[in-house]
Amino acid sequence: MHVNSKEYLHHLDKVCSDYSMNAFDVYKVLMSKEDDLFPLSFEIVKYKVLKDIACDTLKNIFTLEELKSIFSNTNVKKIKNPQTRKFIQTFN
Repeated sequence: MHVNSKEYLHHLDKVCSDYSMNAFDVYKVLMSKEDDLFPLSFEIVKYKVLKDIACDTLKNIFTLEELKSIFSNTNVKKIKNPQTRKFIQTFN
């Protein structure tokens, strides 16, 4: 976790709030890839984060190594935003 990531972590709140998941839950799923205790799978959370959170914000929440770990092997065809698609292609 970045030194300033706590400042930006609140952005993850909006991602899965419809499923009673807060920012820390989303962060935990993304970092551990363990989703057994949550209503959404790691894959779904990952794509929801990419849809709802700007790439620059993600860079403030996660380190480069964490981003690579989370988003490597992401299917870029599922990503509609061209900026996000380009960002993800750097990890594949």
